[in-house]
Amino acid sequence: MIALFASVIYLVLFLFLKQTMDKLHSIIVVIAFFIFFQFVVREQLIPLWQRLAVIFNNVPYSKGLLFTALLFLLNELICQLLDQFEYEAFATLVTLSIRMTAVLYWINLLQPKFQLLIQLLERLQ
Repeated sequence: MIALFASVIYLVLFLFLKQTMDKLHSIIVVIAFFIFFQFVVREQLIPLWQRLAVIFNNVPYSKGLLFTALLFLLNELICQLLDQFEYEAFATLVTLSIRMTAVLYWINLLQPKFQLLIQLLERLQ
């Protein structure tokens, strides 16, 4: 509820800024975006992630799935911001970086299982 109220306040401030200081509007919007984003992450996303981690504690790879979902959520938010300011090429680079981070995370997480599978397959030969 606080986030909804804050977003209405931000909207009013942004409209006021756009009318009075059009040249600074973009910079102030980006700064406010990251301040609001930090608030939402600390107050809502991290507690939700912790609660889900406790609920799905016994599910294999649940923390990895939550981490991957969080990465893709961050990717979507940052890419939408970059697209809004017409930085599509940079948004593509951010998407590539997030995807590579997720792939490397899962490779490191699953590497012991793959090695065990390879050992079992070698024993079968």
